[in-house]
Amino acid sequence: MALLAVAGSVTYSAVSAEGADRTVETDLWAEGLPAELTDDPAGDLDRGRTDTPLRRMLLPVPETHRLGPEPVPFDDNDGELDARGTVRLMKQQQQGLTVTGRRQFETAVDRMGLQGMVWRTYVRREVGQDVAKVQIVRLKDGKGARTLYALQTGLLKIVELEKGPVVEGHRNVSCFKGAPGGPQEGSDLTVFVCHAYRADTVVSVEFSGHWTLYPSVVAEFVKKQLDHIASPGEYV
Repeated sequence: MALLAVAGSVTYSAVSAEGADRTVETDLWAEGLPAELTDDPAGDLDRGRTDTPLRRMLLPVPETHRLGPEPVPFDDNDGELDARGTVRLMKQQQQGLTVTGRRQFETAVDRMGLQGMVWRTYVRREVGQDVAKVQIVRLKDGKGARTLYALQTGLLKIVELEKGPVVEGHRNVSCFKGAPGGPQEGSDLTVFVCHAYRADTVVSVEFSGHWTLYPSVVAEFVKKQLDHIASPGEYV
């Protein structure tokens, strides 16, 4: 599970996140780790901030959605971390590792070439249970992005998750139904996880909702996000 977290923070985002246990102490925001914020020229913060190049890669909130809940462990539903903060966050995902394993783990994180990350959550207005969390991680080069993507998808294949929907018009994207630590069989909730890479960035989308959630809805949302990265200046 620790490696899965490092491979893109693939965690189950409960749709009732407002009631989640937030008693675990964290110092993620210490020492000025969030990326520096500037005035957002777009002005329409309901669609998401656009004040940094990485933020502009996130899909603007569609008219059918609104900003969603704050994903644990963050205190923001539309946030960004700089390179140092991203590395520090990844290194905190060491639960269950031995001392030797932790050293190897931290060395691997240092070698990833992490440059920063952004995230945003979305909730469908008509179906309040359907929540999407998008995370984009920038690495120093395309090789690093391909390596991280391979780790993400490889680990999910190891746990033998069911294949998810196909995202038309895009290569280098894999979707799965389910997630480690997600809702158990028989639950009223379901979750889909998709990973993709483009150039020096890796995109992770986690979509949770009622068990009747159509895979086509997930595929359409992921397609919109990837289309936006291809043309980040175009709002949808």
